[in-house]
Order: sequence, then structure tokens, then C-alpha cells
Amino acid sequence: MTVKSPPPPSLFERRVVVVVGKGGVGKSTVSGGLASLAAARGKRTIVAEMNGAETMCALFDREPVGYEVDELATNLFTLSIRAEDAIEEYLVRMLRFRILYEVVFRNRYIGPFMNGVMGLSDLISVGKVMDLEWERTDGSHGEESEAPRTWDLVIVDAPATGHGLSLLHAPQSMMDVTRVGPLFNNARSIRDLLADRERTAAVIVTLAEEMPVSETIELANRLRERSDVGIDGIVVNGVPPQLFSSPEVAERWPEVAERGRALGGVAAAAVADAERALRDRVRADKHIATLRQELDLPLIEVPLLAHRDLDAAGLAVVGKHLEPWT
Repeated sequence: MTVKSPPPPSLFERRVVVVVGKGGVGKSTVSGGLASLAAARGKRTIVAEMNGAETMCALFDREPVGYEVDELATNLFTLSIRAEDAIEEYLVRMLRFRILYEVVFRNRYIGPFMNGVMGLSDLISVGKVMDLEWERTDGSHGEESEAPRTWDLVIVDAPATGHGLSLLHAPQSMMDVTRVGPLFNNARSIRDLLADRERTAAVIVTLAEEMPVSETIELANRLRERSDVGIDGIVVNGVPPQLFSSPEVAERWPEVAERGRALGGVAAAAVADAERALRDRVRADKHIATLRQELDLPLIEVPLLAHRDLDAAGLAVVGKHLEPWT
């Protein structure tokens, strides 16, 4: 008798969702869309923007507040994580005395050594994500408290491909270097959170274009090789629309196009625009087929939006397209 494995949790059953991808493909848009959808469902959701990015505040027409939790809408919050702020918070908490941090770790020689040689900034930046996942409403952290968790869902808007990979690999790198001690134990806790398929998932964002698709395939393979984070699927952002509503309409297109060209003027220009759109969609379909074939991962298409300047309403539209995963 074959025992079926239980289906994997849906995206919103996880506690941490890491959004990764090449720069310029719309990671922040997808992060905001997921967060908007989760918040609308009543989940207290926070978007953790890495590398000090503050895109979410701009999308909600808010002034950035830096390394502080900012409420953007009902159930929707954001935090911009800068490495230096995360390191200061961690070390002051560990060392107990701020003066020791000021004297030792802001020293012009020791600071760069700790950050560069040991990879402390990446580790503690992603460690801040673990803090958010652990955080309780009574201000405590970890599993020992009975207080409710502060956040139902943490969405991580990760840095672009190379740094994003380094960030996710940082816990294992620190474990390999230290072997024992407090940093090893902290790194292992972070690694265990990222590796827990019940709690954490990664989503890769790309465009239906040759270079982003090629880099997405490489990124997915490197994620599988270098990190324990499970990939839930691919979001193909900005997909050109289907021009025809049915096969019957498509069959009639050559006749319509020929008449439009014969009329000239506006009609001919409209035909030319339509044919460009058709070519764009054919190219996009080809690249999407490559993704499906090479990665064998669930894939969702987010259509090219009419207005490129996104706002809160636009993020809600993006979220609706991502709904099947949640």
C-alpha cells in the first residue's frame, strides 16, 4: 500500500517568504503584491526590505523611516534592514553595554575586519528576519513564550541575485568558519529556519525575456546547490497580454490585418501595433516554455500592467494574480 505524502503548505501557510531574482525584474512589486493580499486576508504581514531599500514606503506614498517598523495599511507593515543597524542592534544586545560596541566594533580597523572577513553583515541581516519570525507580542523572542507572535507572515524582499544568494548562504558559511560558540549557534538557528520547508519558502521573480530567464535558471540551480531554502515557484512578471480572446478570433486575424493595411492611416497603424504585440507574446511564450522545461517548478504569470507607476491599488491587482499559490 502506497502512503501519499501530504501536500506542501500553501505560500501563506509559511511564516517566511523570500522573494529573490535579478535586479529590475519586479521583486519589490511581487513582494508588495503578496503582502497586500495577505494583509487583506487579515494576516499581520511585514515586508523586510534588505540592503536598506525603502521601496514599500514609496509605493504607499509614505516618507521612509529607516530601521523602524512602519505601518503602511491595515495589517501591512514594512522594515528597511541596513546591515550596520542590524549589527548594532545585535551586538548591543549581546554585549549588554553600548560603550563596548562604540569602542570596539565602530573602530575603523576592527569593524571592517569583522564585517568583511567573517561575513557578519550578511549573517546578522538575515538574522533580523529570524528575529521578526520569532517576535512575540510581549516583546520576547523564541519558542518559550506563550504570547502570540507579532507577525503572521514575514516577506523578505531580498537583494539582487548575487547578494541574495550570499545572504541566504551566510548562516552555513558562518557555521563552516566558527564550528562552535555563540555565532555558530545563532547561525545554525537561522539556517534551520531557512531550511524548514514548513515555515520558509522562496519565490523567484523574472521577466519573460532571454537574459532574465537564463539568469533565473542559473539562480534556481545555485539556490538548490548552495542553500537549503525550498523554492515554491517562479513568478513571471510583466507578461505581454494575449491579443485574441479565442482561437476563432485568432483564425480571423490575417483577414482583418490585410483589410486594415489596405485602409491605411490609423487602421494600418493599429494593425502594426497589434502585430508587434503578437510578436512580443510569442517571444514571451517561448521563454516561459523554457522555464517550465528547465526548472519543473510551479509558475504564475503576472500581466504587464497598464500603469508602470505602481501604488497601493496596483499592488492589490498584482496580489490577485498571485492568489492561486496562497
